[in-house]
Amino acid sequence: MLLTGNKIKKEYGLQQIFNINQIRIEDGARIGLIGRNGTGKSTLLGVLSGRIPLDDGTIKRNGEVAEIRQDAVFDEEADGQFVSRMGVKKSAIESGGEKMRLAIASAFSKHASILFADEPTTNLDMEGVQLLEQMLTGYSGGIVLVSHDRNLLDSVCNEIWELEDGELRVFNGNYSAWMEQKERERGFQQFEYEQYRKEKRRLERAASSIEKEAKSMKKPPRKMGSSEWMLYKGIAAQQQKNVSNRGSAVKKRLSHLEKKERPAELPKVSMSAMNTKKIKAKFAGRIDNLTIQYDHNIIVDSVSLRIEAGKKTFLVGKNGTGKSSILQALMEGRPEISVTKDANIAYFSQDLMELKEDKTVLENVRYDAVEPESVCRSVLANLYVQKEDLKKKAGVLSGGERVKIALAKVLVSGANFFILDEPTNHMDVYTMEGLEKMLGEFAGTLLVVTHDRRLVEKLADCVYEIEDKQCIKR
Repeated sequence: MLLTGNKIKKEYGLQQIFNINQIRIEDGARIGLIGRNGTGKSTLLGVLSGRIPLDDGTIKRNGEVAEIRQDAVFDEEADGQFVSRMGVKKSAIESGGEKMRLAIASAFSKHASILFADEPTTNLDMEGVQLLEQMLTGYSGGIVLVSHDRNLLDSVCNEIWELEDGELRVFNGNYSAWMEQKERERGFQQFEYEQYRKEKRRLERAASSIEKEAKSMKKPPRKMGSSEWMLYKGIAAQQQKNVSNRGSAVKKRLSHLEKKERPAELPKVSMSAMNTKKIKAKFAGRIDNLTIQYDHNIIVDSVSLRIEAGKKTFLVGKNGTGKSSILQALMEGRPEISVTKDANIAYFSQDLMELKEDKTVLENVRYDAVEPESVCRSVLANLYVQKEDLKKKAGVLSGGERVKIALAKVLVSGANFFILDEPTNHMDVYTMEGLEKMLGEFAGTLLVVTHDRRLVEKLADCVYEIEDKQCIKR
């Protein structure tokens, strides 16, 4: 047993972050920790590692601890073996991707008994993620991994911890097994709810029928004289008592009927039914012999690609190969680029998230939306923006929250050509599932730069890879 925790509690001010009765990490554990943004996953890792103090409870660690943190900090010189294996480029160490590679190498250099990895794929390209996956798979100690990379959670983990409402649930299996288990649970909850509603309606109808029967018995039958009624009253009284007993029994059953709640369900959003005007041309956009250079340094050299209308095209490649630069050139209308006149573009970039800081979340999304407020609210709900957060001013939002709002603005814009640059960074797995579903239903044209392997696998009609300054169709 590498770590045991009992009755561990953490609060910030009056807000309880979590209150967990028991935690166990065994040698060789491969644990994926999931939960919505803001539920306390990073705090829990910090508490388990000892970096963040507990408010209550006990934690016992048997062996050294290493951490990979979201901010890519590291506290020692990394072993050259791991630096080399992660392919760290000392010349580019200021970039987010290289900092994360060095942080990963530094953590692995400790050879610790337990590795806590908090979103270690942040700013990594696909090659970096695959290298990390190999290293995690071969790690000799226990691992607790927080990641929005669903493929990584599937390939590395054999146990899932779900942090929700301050409590921790443990599931056997990887991320996909957890998803299947949650679907089964939801299906059973729906069945129980439907059975409860059916039985409740049956008992209510029975109670109503008995009540009507009781009322009719209090009146003498038609054409019955008063003397006959006096003789009948004794029999009627017994009958009324029987009916009353039946009514009491039904009401008692109704009052003791165990209430079942309807399972939580996201509002349905039909992206295919949105106000998206079809592009008539074969290609929404074309790029012919585009060269991009900065300070005489050629990034991409004479690249050409076609963005087919109504299709989902993905650009992939290592960090620094020019993927985002190609999107920016397209938005700038460079002469090597042509966009059909039917195209109405909505662009998302984490460097250009223009929100009105003094407006609320909902006001920002509605500002230039062509969809009604009900659709705006449903899109935000499917991106797991909580109802109580709709009145938050944009100026107080976290980075992850700002990404959701900027993406929601794109989704309700009425545009028929979405251009998205790394839309899934800093998302939790719930939000990623919601975004993937909505993009999958989008009837327009999609051009996406991403390192998320599952998003590419699920949605891509066409994939271009930027490699050695060239653009290759895969």
